[in-house]
Amino acid sequence: MKEILIIGYGDIANRLCNKLNHYDYKVHGVSRNNTYDIENFISWDWLSDDLPTLESKNYECIIFIPKPNSLDEDGYIDGFINSSKNIFNLCRKISFNKFISISSTRVYGEKENKYLKEGESSPNEFRGNLILQYENSQKERYSQKLIVLRLSGLYDSLTIEKPLNHLHRDNAAKIIKFFIENDFNYLSPEVFNCSEDASINISNEKLKKAGFIFD
Repeated sequence: MKEILIIGYGDIANRLCNKLNHYDYKVHGVSRNNTYDIENFISWDWLSDDLPTLESKNYECIIFIPKPNSLDEDGYIDGFINSSKNIFNLCRKISFNKFISISSTRVYGEKENKYLKEGESSPNEFRGNLILQYENSQKERYSQKLIVLRLSGLYDSLTIEKPLNHLHRDNAAKIIKFFIENDFNYLSPEVFNCSEDASINISNEKLKKAGFIFD
């Protein structure tokens, strides 16, 4: 059985866990509170310098799902920059085959009527700048083990109006599952836009070329 460590266990992680084959994977979830009452729960505030005690030292995959503490600049610095530093300190003490780092298409900033691919990010506000800084730091830390998934605006069945560039929460979970279950043996960090076909200007071409199929 392969071990999976999810740091930032919330709604997307719970959807992912429900989709994984539990005969093949054992999921360990890290969060401050066990909101979803998961079996293999690890309590940790990722802004704490005190590292958690992990049951296993060997993981097939580590998934980091960051979240800003607040919508101001300090909240994004804590949620993406400071937290990822502490998580790297944790990861230096364990072994893993791949690291999936969740990001956001905010790295593109406001770009009207332009079809945007993975290599064209140039944010024009602090949120996108900080998330791009986080991505670049992750590339240095995890090298060819790293897969960055840039999620577009998330929605679900309760969403009244979808964002212009959008991704259903179930599709977000399915994309993460796809990269857990498939090994591509990349030689460098890889970045994928995760946006549905009906999105206005975010290209998902690379994701579909990798083999992911939207329902």
